[in-house]
Amino acid sequence: MDYFKILNLNREPFSNSPEPEFFFESTVHLACLQQLELAIRLRRGLNVVMGDVGTGKTTLCRQLILRFSETEDDRAGVETHLLLDPSFSNPREFLTTVAQSFGLSADAAKSEWQLKESIKNYLFQKGVDEKKTVILIIDEGQKLPEFCLEILREFLNYETNENKLLQIVIFAQNEFKQTLKDHENFADRVNQYYFLGPLNFKETKMMIHFRLARAGRGSESPFLFTFPGMWGVYRATGGYPRKIVTLCHQILLSLIIQNRVKASWMMVRSTTGRLMPEMVRKERWAMAGALAVLLLAVAGFVLFMPGAWDIPKAAFLWKPAVNEPAAPEKPQVTAEAIPAEKPEVIRKAAGTPTPEKPEVGRSVAATPTRTPEKAAAEGTRPGQAPPEQLGQLQIRRGGTVLKLLLEIYGSTETARFRAVVRANPHIKDMNWVRAGETIHFPAVRGRGNPLDLEKIWVQIARKSSLKEAYNFFKDYPADQNAIQLIPLWNPRDGLAFVIVLKRGLPSLAAAGGAMRGLPSPLVANAEIMRKPESDTVYFAK
Repeated sequence: MDYFKILNLNREPFSNSPEPEFFFESTVHLACLQQLELAIRLRRGLNVVMGDVGTGKTTLCRQLILRFSETEDDRAGVETHLLLDPSFSNPREFLTTVAQSFGLSADAAKSEWQLKESIKNYLFQKGVDEKKTVILIIDEGQKLPEFCLEILREFLNYETNENKLLQIVIFAQNEFKQTLKDHENFADRVNQYYFLGPLNFKETKMMIHFRLARAGRGSESPFLFTFPGMWGVYRATGGYPRKIVTLCHQILLSLIIQNRVKASWMMVRSTTGRLMPEMVRKERWAMAGALAVLLLAVAGFVLFMPGAWDIPKAAFLWKPAVNEPAAPEKPQVTAEAIPAEKPEVIRKAAGTPTPEKPEVGRSVAATPTRTPEKAAAEGTRPGQAPPEQLGQLQIRRGGTVLKLLLEIYGSTETARFRAVVRANPHIKDMNWVRAGETIHFPAVRGRGNPLDLEKIWVQIARKSSLKEAYNFFKDYPADQNAIQLIPLWNPRDGLAFVIVLKRGLPSLAAAGGAMRGLPSPLVANAEIMRKPESDTVYFAK
């Protein structure tokens, strides 16, 4: 099972690939993107975006390309070309790469001058004759050698009276500033600089929320970080998006491994210690420095406050102890000292709890305690109301509460998790459940049938108890088609646990083929799941 499914996610939320749909529009990134788009549409020529490692330059680069492919007009009137690694060894290599990117011939017989001429003719044809906008985007711009800057400067000379024929956007790390200082003739051509900085705490929190939501964790699911844990992420990463993604990925793995529901500050700190030990050391020194400054400030305030040195002379003189008479003892209040006309006060003073009065017409002995085991047993009887409990299971070695919730209920949403917490008062901390602990599972209703009625479902087993069903579920061969467990109830059959193939089939023929492909011991009991009655209650999502 993929780790993110245990956390009620549809896909990985913190992938280190620049996935466009996970682009978080922070104030800084959105403003940069809008200004670049405007400059390109106005054909202003050269634009430079700089930032530290991990500030989101590559992701922003991909977003810029997507911006010019969203509409039919842009797809027809804009061409985007991307150079990922501009560390070229000579001018001809750079010109050849640009020409091939434009779809031009760049055979070895052509000289550098011929390559430049073919690129120039191409830009005039596209920009003047076809009225198109040609964009050249260069990532990792800090790797550009000096001769590439000179060639790009020549490309910017290809222009009409109104605009530049080639729009160039360079994404580079901050050391590119020195390159621009050393080449003023190139820096003078820059239309716009934009500097990307890290996110603040609020944006860091919003980015994590956004990615989890995009990965399928809706608002009904509990958030995976405590507030101090979120602050720990911000402190450890400094608000740099790449570091946030890397650290949060490892934190989610720690949640599963340690069988926890939320990432606390201590978990974030321990994960940071493994990934970024230098950050923990810096934080320790910073905290030590801050504490020292605070102590010095307090000491200075105490020493130099008015009257701090006005110590009476008598304070330095030794005085012999003087025997003073002891204070008279207070009389002890006993139960006998309390008036007899208030017997309830006597009982409280003596430490005896006051028994509650039974309701009129109701015997205390007539309301026995309803244990989870008894509730589950009674719920299996047909003809009664839906059960209160599905049953109980023992945590296996390596198992987690979150995984059990996902396997039994098909979800780890807040309502189910809280119901499980209430049903297990003997578990002090659901974040830390040892192997062998017994967990009671309440009968939390789902929102209707979890199976698509338009498809045909193959039932491979039907059990009457949660323990039997779960053992069957866990012992099912891993190399076979995936299965799912569905608890349900109706007045005729009572509580049952149905195990079906996880994937619905489009036809009876396909379902028959799936049944024949089952392991031989299961073929005999496999059947097409019949259409459910309208009064069937499901306890899975």
